Amino acid sequence: MKEGKKSLSEFIIDALISGQALRLAELTEKVRELSGRNVKTQDISSIMTKLSNRNTCELGYLIKKEKAERGYVYSLVKEACNLEPENLYDLTRKTGKNRFTLKEAIKQEPRLRKYVKASKTKTAANKTETKKADEATPGKQDVSNQVVNIALAEFEKMLRGQGGLNVNVNLNVRFKFSDN
Repeated sequence: MKEGKKSLSEFIIDALISGQALRLAELTEKVRELSGRNVKTQDISSIMTKLSNRNTCELGYLIKKEKAERGYVYSLVKEACNLEPENLYDLTRKTGKNRFTLKEAIKQEPRLRKYVKASKTKTAANKTETKKADEATPGKQDVSNQVVNIALAEFEKMLRGQGGLNVNVNLNVRFKFSDN
């Protein structure tokens, strides 16, 4: 383990590693007990938002965030509780020398694969559906071709008005269409 004080993220992991499902207030209280610091619920909420987001933190794949009557209930998936706390701390970091990664966690605890695979499959499916919807929309390509042709024709007219310049032009155009 690294030298020095633990971060709030590490104390949160220490609280969650028990496997209990904790509301934000309960989690804040546990972190207060473990750290001996006066911690605000809003600070823990902010950190939990980051830790439970799969796009910003690998640990997000292993945190269950469930809607409760008032707020959310957080817990680590039971398979993740078998990992060493120091390894879980590493999953909160993006970089670092000899950092423990999600890939290594799956090697050590193969049952974690189902949480990562299911999540990544959902993301890939959403991207594929969006792409298919864009391809199925008639007329988008025709409109973009017309716009490019008109722009090039106007550009050519302008150049001819300059006295017959010999110009090579490279033009990159990107169109974004909204369904609104």
